[in-house]
Amino acid sequence: MSFNPISTSEIDFIYKGVEESFRTDGRSNFDFREFSLVTGVVSQTYGSARCRLGNIGLGTDILVGIKAEIGTWQLGEIDLENKGKVVVNVEISPSAAQQFVNRTSDDYAIELTQLLSRIITGPQGGLDLQQLCIIPKQAYWILYIDALVLGYDGNIVDTLVYSTRAALCDVLLPKVVVESVIDEDTKTEHLAFEIVDDPDAVTPLNGCMNIPLSVSLYVIGSRFIADCTFIEEVVSTSRVTICMNKEGDICSIQKGNSKTGFPPSLLTEMLGVSKQICSDLISSQNILIDSSKKSNPDSNNPETSLTFLNRF
Repeated sequence: MSFNPISTSEIDFIYKGVEESFRTDGRSNFDFREFSLVTGVVSQTYGSARCRLGNIGLGTDILVGIKAEIGTWQLGEIDLENKGKVVVNVEISPSAAQQFVNRTSDDYAIELTQLLSRIITGPQGGLDLQQLCIIPKQAYWILYIDALVLGYDGNIVDTLVYSTRAALCDVLLPKVVVESVIDEDTKTEHLAFEIVDDPDAVTPLNGCMNIPLSVSLYVIGSRFIADCTFIEEVVSTSRVTICMNKEGDICSIQKGNSKTGFPPSLLTEMLGVSKQICSDLISSQNILIDSSKKSNPDSNNPETSLTFLNRF
């Protein structure tokens, strides 16, 4: 990600601030800006969340909606014999895309889509994909995760993962009844399913609380910082994104935005810092999810959802 050149004095000011653990906005090196989170904000979805990192109109703002449909198992889909499927798509709105210079927002959206897909659908993604299987080798749920970046001021990866986890925790799938029926033509017995047409007959996703959160640490000089602003990302020389679950297990590590390398000892320090930050983020998000559901019990009501969106 590139940006128009900034002055040498600005770069020097940021470097010195990081060395003293006193950044330009007053935060220490590992302080996060405040997350604001609301779930159930989009009607006609099975789950949704909107997350903003930083101040209104200035921070990174991401909206995630999740839809679902039933897929038919095809011969050769070995991985889906007894599991469901998750499809991820990330788009960047024109208002946020103007921040990207010498790199198209489409390219970055593809990169974010691939990164988020690896985190959510990977072996340590947390979700119980077997719950999405309706009838083995016959039918399964497909979850479509659509994320839209509305505003951008740094730390887009962590905000994206944060909002996606919240949206998945908001998902309520209709219950499905599976029963044995006899085919009238062949007189053979087989399994069939029927979706229960009752808004109260729903079930949440298993394992959504086991989904990891990410912490992106950026190297500036001989130190590293968390939750970079956009201008700090421009100055940084490397990024390491570490994903951990509530148990403190490392789920994935990705290095990006690399202009120079850094010593292995710095990575060891990063792992220790990210473990504490991830633990705090997961605990605080779980509280926000609970409070959001209590304050917005009619989140599936279209009027409630539209009212929230119109406030921004």
